[in-house]
Amino acid sequence: MDLTRRPTEHERDWFYNGLFSHPKLVARSSFTPFEYGWDDWSSPKKTLAVVGEHAIVSQWNDEPSSLRNQILGILAREKVNWQAIDILRIGYVGEEMPVIVSISVLADTLTWEMGNQVAFHCRNALVEHGFDDVHCEIKESTLVNLASTPAVLQQDSHQHRPFLRPYMYQLADQLGTSIASLDQPHREGTKGIYLRRTGGDPDEVFALTCRHVCYEESETGCLLPREKSLPRKSVIQLPQRTRKALVADLEDLKYQSAKVLRGDGKATGESYDDKIITECQQNVNEISAVLQHFTLREALEARILGDVTYASEYAVGSSGLLSDWCLIRLRADSHERRLSELSNRVYIDGKELERLFGAILVLIKDLDHDGTLHIQGIVAASKLQNPTRFRRTVGMSGRTSGVTFGEVNQAKSVVRRVSHDGTPLISREVGVVAEERPKCDPFARKGDSGACVFDLEGRAVGMVSGGIKREKVLKEDHDYIHDLPADVTYFTPMESILADMKACGLSMEIV
Repeated sequence: MDLTRRPTEHERDWFYNGLFSHPKLVARSSFTPFEYGWDDWSSPKKTLAVVGEHAIVSQWNDEPSSLRNQILGILAREKVNWQAIDILRIGYVGEEMPVIVSISVLADTLTWEMGNQVAFHCRNALVEHGFDDVHCEIKESTLVNLASTPAVLQQDSHQHRPFLRPYMYQLADQLGTSIASLDQPHREGTKGIYLRRTGGDPDEVFALTCRHVCYEESETGCLLPREKSLPRKSVIQLPQRTRKALVADLEDLKYQSAKVLRGDGKATGESYDDKIITECQQNVNEISAVLQHFTLREALEARILGDVTYASEYAVGSSGLLSDWCLIRLRADSHERRLSELSNRVYIDGKELERLFGAILVLIKDLDHDGTLHIQGIVAASKLQNPTRFRRTVGMSGRTSGVTFGEVNQAKSVVRRVSHDGTPLISREVGVVAEERPKCDPFARKGDSGACVFDLEGRAVGMVSGGIKREKVLKEDHDYIHDLPADVTYFTPMESILADMKACGLSMEIV
């Protein structure tokens, strides 16, 4: 076998033309000519079949199997990130189909040079055992479970390096992830705090968000125990824009590491040092694994986390506060974790906090070993803006902004919204402005509606409902519209939301 023989790009892409998933070839030990016509339609198709009667079956299946152990040893020695080994017949339709040891590896994890070496060693092992009619082929394929996939993952059971954590976070059962209604997957908001009925079934859990995240203003009415004039809706986690952006970022990260492995950008004869190669190989492997989670959630129905069960009427109540909430009953089969084991957790990057705020890190209570803040209890609405000398720092985890911090304004804001029929809705709101610190990010942006606002002791403060900002403007020196963040963010106190729910016949408590 010629270890310097590199498959052409055409051969790599079309060697398995005809197989259902059309995998890519990495390397092979045979010299059988690659056949290809003028185009896909005129090219001969390959197929695969069971091995049938062949002496390799008993040597491969029997225990102990020296052949199987030898091939496994080769893969281990060469550190191949393999997914499966199959003994199959693979060949062109209507022609003799030879027996092949088919090794599947994750995409972009094995170079053709290393692949040739592995295929050569496996071929030698086969010949040593008397199977000179059997060759080895290595292709890019990934192992997937063929059961339905939970839409929402248990974050702490999927450990990844810090640079991948923000991507996995959007799949997790923690707070602050992006959500949208199934019927309008491009209008995105934030999954807020988990609630359950007071004294109710621990496996019945609801996620709180703003009504306007799931319903248009023109969809009037409510969905309450005493009145159901709104349709129920399914809600997805990882909506369209969020998924598209995350996948694009991951593909780019993977591409950059793969470029290093290919030696792009280096002069002939030069190479990267072993440490860089090892790190890039690890990056490609881990990014490929993370991308698989997004691939399994390509269909919108595979991302459903629950269904809107209750929603307030969009109105200003007698308290002068805006009623703008809905409750999403979570589906148990959409979550890896039992619903009774859910808790309200927000991931907070301690190093980033220290960089931005310095001493503020020591003020945060009960930051767990996994970097999450467990939100328990609520801050009374009466204590939010009094006394005026007390500065209350609060945090938020939103779909767009991530984790940010700001200060509660001591004076209540009065906000005027005009409904779809022209009726003004005037409400009193609690305002938050960004921390007066260098390098501080804005508190909220578009897409953060529904986010839970919390204090540094891990108590729920309220839910983000809106903000005030300049209209979209042309960003300087660019020809696209720049969506500005909010200068002041408004939230409804958690105590007031729970009181509003109780007045509607729903007695709820924080999980």
